[in-house]
Amino acid sequence: MLLRLAMRNVFRAKARSAITVGALFFGVTMSLLLSGFVMGVGESLVAEAIESRVGAIQVHRTGYFEKRDRQPLALHLTRDPAVEAKLLATPNVKALTPRITFNGLLTNGSRGTIAIITAVDPDTVHDALPKVDLYLEGTPLAPGDRNGAHVGLELNRALALKPGVPLMLQAQGLGGRDNALDLEPRGILAGQNPMEGKRAVTVPLAFAQSLLGMENKVTEYVIAVKDVNLIDPTAAALRVELGPEFEVQTWEQLRPALRDARLLQRAVLGGVSLVFLLIALFGVANTLLMSVLERTREIGTLLAVGMTRSMVARLFMLEAFLQAALGAVVGLGLAVLLIELARSGGGVTVSMGAGQGYFRMMPTLLPAVPFIVVGSACIGSVLAAVSPALRAARMRPVEALSSP
Repeated sequence: MLLRLAMRNVFRAKARSAITVGALFFGVTMSLLLSGFVMGVGESLVAEAIESRVGAIQVHRTGYFEKRDRQPLALHLTRDPAVEAKLLATPNVKALTPRITFNGLLTNGSRGTIAIITAVDPDTVHDALPKVDLYLEGTPLAPGDRNGAHVGLELNRALALKPGVPLMLQAQGLGGRDNALDLEPRGILAGQNPMEGKRAVTVPLAFAQSLLGMENKVTEYVIAVKDVNLIDPTAAALRVELGPEFEVQTWEQLRPALRDARLLQRAVLGGVSLVFLLIALFGVANTLLMSVLERTREIGTLLAVGMTRSMVARLFMLEAFLQAALGAVVGLGLAVLLIELARSGGGVTVSMGAGQGYFRMMPTLLPAVPFIVVGSACIGSVLAAVSPALRAARMRPVEALSSP
């Protein structure tokens, strides 16, 4: 009976119900859209780092990170098919690719600058880093390529590179021997982080091994996983499998700033979403209080014909719940529709500033978020209705019936 009566009251007072439903609709829609797009930025940056540059897991010789700034080549790895087979046999490991990371002097004949060089294996890099060429403007490094180069956007501008104009890379190899070889620019890495774009250069692994005197040697293995939610257990299994001679690090250990930024982002997102919901709930409480004042004689009639005070209170709380559920469901539907439209269009391109590059953001709505937002809206609306409901329940029938 209370449910039927509550539904009748909700649809009878269309204007008043529209205000309440609209407030909840606004709060839920904005909370979900904010969550989807802001979370999408963080998750897209993490996915980009894992799938294009850092990888899910990296394997080095023990002590590599202590010496990488001073002697990045000192603790190198000799490529061993047995070790690579052991890595690939670890549960959840999908693929691996070897790399060499080092510093060198890049010059176009008239200008030169220190660059951070990443040497990749064109045969296997796309297996472990499927988005390595996501922001490449030019020709990818093909298997067998020995002297191609991809140059960061800012570095390309600083050296005023032109198609067909060769570059020369000078670096100190193993044993302190200096060497220099020519490179051919094949493309620009336009979407990289601005700081990385000022120094980043990608070359074939064979070129770096020849330049540095590191035939069949690398500095790291980059590992891709099947399930990113199992990165930590996979890294632990690799440590056990490889032993103390190797160090295994996840992307969170390699990019702690990115990890901390994502955690901070989620905390700020939760606070802003809470503000949207609180604004909506204040509107609900105000509308219900107005409803109690306008329906004083109706409340007196209900009390006079035998409805208990607790039933009157539950009636107003049930009306609040129905209005909240309606507004929340409609808001959820609109938010999910807009997010899916953005995803089906390939995401949203986010600029990193004028001439600073860009990255592709895919809106992400975590499965638990709709339940949390809709549940919070409904429960909050019921709690916001407690005070107006108690005010209605405490009315005296005689006084309520005699009110104008």
